[in-house]
Amino acid sequence: MPMPGLQRIILINCHLPGFVELDVSGHSNICGTNASGKTTLQRLIPVFYGELPSKVVPKTRKKFDDFYLPHANSYLIYEYQREDEQNCQVVLTRKGSDGVQYRFVEAPYHQEQILVDVEQGNVQAMLPEQWIKQLRQLAIEFSHKIQATSEYRSIIQNDASVGRTAGRESTKLRLLASRYSLVSSQHRIRHMEKLVSAVHAKEGKMDTLRTMLAAIFEEDGLVQPTTTVKNTKAREWITQMRQTMRLQTMQNEYQKIQAQTGKLNTTENQLLQLKPILEKDLQSLATQKADAQEQRNKIKTQQSSAKQSFEQAEGLLNSRVSETTENLKAKSSRLDHIQQKYESYQDSDIDQLQKNMDALPLKREEYDQKLEQYNLLIDQHKDLQSQLEQQKLKLSESLERLSRKNQAQVKTISQQKETVRNTHRDKEVDLRSQFEQRKEHQTKEFDQQLLDSERSIVRAEHQAKQASPTEQEIENGTLADKRLELAQQAWQLTSGAKKRAEHTYQELRNKRDAADKVLYQARQATRQAKERLQQLHKQLSPEQDSLRQFLRDNKPGWEQSIGKLIDEPLLERKDLSPQLTADNSAADDNCLLGVQLNVAVIEAPDYAQDETALTLLFEQTKKHLLAAEKQQKQAESELDECYQEAELQRETVAEQNRAFEQAQQETTYAQSAKQRFADELKAALEKRKKQANQALQQYRDQKQQIVSQKIKAISLLKSDFEEQLLEFKTGWQDELAILDEKIDELERQIEHKRQQNREQIKQLEGAFNQELANQDIDPNTLRELKQQIEVLKSTIQAVTVRRDELNEYKTFMHTDWLKQRPELLEQEAELKALAQQLDQQQASLGSQYQAKRTELSKVLLALEKSLAGLIALITEIEPMVSQLSHIVFSFEPSEAHNINLGDQAERINRCTEALESRSRGEKKLKESLTEFEATLGKDAGKDFLDTMLQAFGNLDEDANVRERLPILQRLLSILESRQRQIVEQGETIGGDLNKFFTVFSDINRKIAQQSQRLTDEVSDDLSLDGIARSEVKIISTVDELNFWAPLKRFAQQYNKWSTSDNFLPSEAYLDNLADVVEVLPNDANYSIESLLRLELHLNEGGSDLVIKNDRQLLESSSHGMAYLILCKFLLAFTRLLRNQANIHIHWPIDEIGTLAYHNVEKLFTACDANHIHILGAFPNPESDVLMLFKHRYLINKQKQHLEKIEPKLSRITERLQQKKVSNTESAKVNV
Repeated sequence: MPMPGLQRIILINCHLPGFVELDVSGHSNICGTNASGKTTLQRLIPVFYGELPSKVVPKTRKKFDDFYLPHANSYLIYEYQREDEQNCQVVLTRKGSDGVQYRFVEAPYHQEQILVDVEQGNVQAMLPEQWIKQLRQLAIEFSHKIQATSEYRSIIQNDASVGRTAGRESTKLRLLASRYSLVSSQHRIRHMEKLVSAVHAKEGKMDTLRTMLAAIFEEDGLVQPTTTVKNTKAREWITQMRQTMRLQTMQNEYQKIQAQTGKLNTTENQLLQLKPILEKDLQSLATQKADAQEQRNKIKTQQSSAKQSFEQAEGLLNSRVSETTENLKAKSSRLDHIQQKYESYQDSDIDQLQKNMDALPLKREEYDQKLEQYNLLIDQHKDLQSQLEQQKLKLSESLERLSRKNQAQVKTISQQKETVRNTHRDKEVDLRSQFEQRKEHQTKEFDQQLLDSERSIVRAEHQAKQASPTEQEIENGTLADKRLELAQQAWQLTSGAKKRAEHTYQELRNKRDAADKVLYQARQATRQAKERLQQLHKQLSPEQDSLRQFLRDNKPGWEQSIGKLIDEPLLERKDLSPQLTADNSAADDNCLLGVQLNVAVIEAPDYAQDETALTLLFEQTKKHLLAAEKQQKQAESELDECYQEAELQRETVAEQNRAFEQAQQETTYAQSAKQRFADELKAALEKRKKQANQALQQYRDQKQQIVSQKIKAISLLKSDFEEQLLEFKTGWQDELAILDEKIDELERQIEHKRQQNREQIKQLEGAFNQELANQDIDPNTLRELKQQIEVLKSTIQAVTVRRDELNEYKTFMHTDWLKQRPELLEQEAELKALAQQLDQQQASLGSQYQAKRTELSKVLLALEKSLAGLIALITEIEPMVSQLSHIVFSFEPSEAHNINLGDQAERINRCTEALESRSRGEKKLKESLTEFEATLGKDAGKDFLDTMLQAFGNLDEDANVRERLPILQRLLSILESRQRQIVEQGETIGGDLNKFFTVFSDINRKIAQQSQRLTDEVSDDLSLDGIARSEVKIISTVDELNFWAPLKRFAQQYNKWSTSDNFLPSEAYLDNLADVVEVLPNDANYSIESLLRLELHLNEGGSDLVIKNDRQLLESSSHGMAYLILCKFLLAFTRLLRNQANIHIHWPIDEIGTLAYHNVEKLFTACDANHIHILGAFPNPESDVLMLFKHRYLINKQKQHLEKIEPKLSRITERLQQKKVSNTESAKVNV
């Protein structure tokens, strides 16, 4: 009895003429030469299983209908036996002028159904209309025409659920499948046509398998991943969204800019108040400067006049000093000359010369006496006694004369000596009197100076001890205290107003937050209503192939039975392959996997309501959604109103803050002014005290200097007096000493003369006595006497020679020493006193001039300092006034804030700070505006940028930057109004990409599941030599896509956003979306085939091999072995697709005769074990392989005729028969 499956293929008026029958109820083979049509017949196998006819015909040939069904009465008939053993047929005919149509017939094929006899015993095929009539006459059931291959496929494979038609059409297909499908209602052989096509493919078998798998996945409900997201559109949205996300930040920044502008306006208001006052200050300073310059010129004139007077007086004094100095030098020089000359005379032993000169008469007399004695001694004839007496008498007379003479001179000299003493005493008294007068005069002068100094010291001590503020300073201190008190009162008032404004603002913010929460709740309600509406819509219109759709079409009232028990997600599943059991009794409705349940006590859940209830719920939910949307709009309106109120109050707070800051600043200025005044007063008092102490010290130093000068002057005066007196006394002593020396010399002369006379008389008496005794002369006596005479002569001559010198000395002593020298000494003393007086006059003149000069210098320095201060102030204020004159103020000074601007220093400080603050504020405002405008324009769309540029373009070039603020506020309002629309666009883009990701995730999951199923189905039915292990893997390439990783991250961020309470997406969401669109092409569309990779894993000869493509398959082994390796995996695919269906599947294998016989045997054995019939084709009709086939055919290429053939018995046949007998006996034994 034949096994269910394809039995015969009948071709009537097809590409082979006439009637052709191909029995495929077992292994069948077609022989024939090349291009005879073997493969053409094999291609009909995939068509039976549902392959598109257009796919089995090479592109280089005619279309399927033109080639296989060239005539209107061409028929391609597949006779098959269903799994329930019902014989049926499916008939393919032409569909008009193009295409193929199918019709099922519930009966095996017989000739009378189509063929009719014609003349001469020939038969002819009916036209399709006649054929249908014939079937009706034969009472044979048949189906309607099936126009689409997909519908035919779903019927033959019992896979009507994959149809893409509406519910009623799908029901028709399922009814047809229940009558005509190859398998029973419990089974299906979905995608079998792809497997058969893969078996038959000559080249690219790995690619064909991958294509088959892709098609299986697609028809298994796996959606091809596509997205309509455009890169440019997504990028544009990201940039717009980034701009929108920055809206709150930009609004905050705009508020900061408004605060900066308010602060700048406050600063300019202060500058506007300062401007007229500073202009007056500048005019006043210019006047003061001119006065100070005039006063300075006067002081300089006084300085010049004082200097000129001083120089004139100093010149006169200098002349007198010079004259006195010259005179003093001359006198001193003359005195020095006299002294030197006197000392020279003294060094030349002038006194001895005088003595010798005075003793010269004695010497001459002695000379005469000696000469006379000498002559007497040699004169033998004279009377010695007479001569002796005579000589005695002479000597006595000579002594008497000398004594009288000298005594007279001594008396004269003594008188001179007394006169000199009297003169000296008078001179000394006169000198002492002059000294005392000068001393008294200088003492009076110095005492007067000391008295003046003491008075100055007393005044300075009083000033140093009692330094006190002036009345003006006291008044200024009172004003500073009052100003601070008023400023503090104003500060307290503005502080209270600020707190009240902030409190009101906080209340409005709380109100706004509450409105925001209400809006959030309204949005939640709207979103939940939308989700509920979508859920109800999904329940009312379930997706095709879902369990819910199946139950609704095939199980009326399912809601009250299985609907009460099944989990909601299962109703949306598409991979559960639901089927109705054969016994569909009412009792089974309350059964679950063989367990009887009382489902009446179970309430039907919301997700398992009938259509009437769902429709009612749908309408109610729509109303609820409308109400929620209305509530949301109302909440949005209330939030906008609260926002506006809060914004107005925020501006009020800003104004109060500025007023508070102004008051605080004024308080600070008042405190600073008070502190500055206190510091200045303290410094002034300390300066006054310091100046008084310095003056006191100067007066004390001056007093000490005067005391020192007095002591020095008196000491010098006394020293000069003592020196002068000493000079005089020295001269006087010398003079008296000379007179005493003269007296002594005169007395010595007398005594010397007396002694000489004694000696001479003694000598004369001795000589006389000797003469008397001897009457002879002693030669020695003569010689001695002769020598004495010569000595006396030389002495007399030496003294006589120096007589002029002595006369000069006497003249010098009388004229220079005794007369001029005292006069010169007196004149020198007078000149010294005059010089000292002139020195004092010079010092006094210099001191007076220096005091005057110092006084004028102090005044001038004070004026210069004041003038420098005025110039500095002018230099400081002038640029300020200039700057203020160039500032264009857009408002008048506020009278409400008429503040105390303080003194000039404070006004300058205020203006400096205000100008700097304005400069910084303007710079910061410009920078903030530039940055804000860049931020505002960043990521903006072209229309927004155009609006922005147009608005700014309407401003004048020299317009104040603050005029840009209203424009920016309008632009922010535009952004705020667009925010919701942009968010909704983003939700659409994100939802599309998330769906895109979900499809990819589903692909990953299902590929993994299918890979595991294939691996489980690989068996050892086809054991090949050297192949130790084999498995098949279907690998998803999704993970290898460059956008997959960022897409996964994006999906996570999308889920976070969609499930969060945040209205705006996160920055991470935008970053991940940007990463996706950066690598995702526009309109991304990926075929399932491109997303999977097929790998065959083998262990051949101990080596692990991985085959990914046909080249690797061929390189892995010989061609025949490679094909057999592939068949090993095709067996697994066949088992997988057929599952538990009890039918035979046909494999069209081309060129099977090229395989080694023992491998062919293994292949046939494996196919038999898996209920596979081979439709082979190879050219050699004498091959031993033919013995393996049940049906063998030969195509005659010339006659285009197919005929059955029988092979000759051969050794191979005998072996096969023996094997068959052996298998039969083994089977009997097992039984």
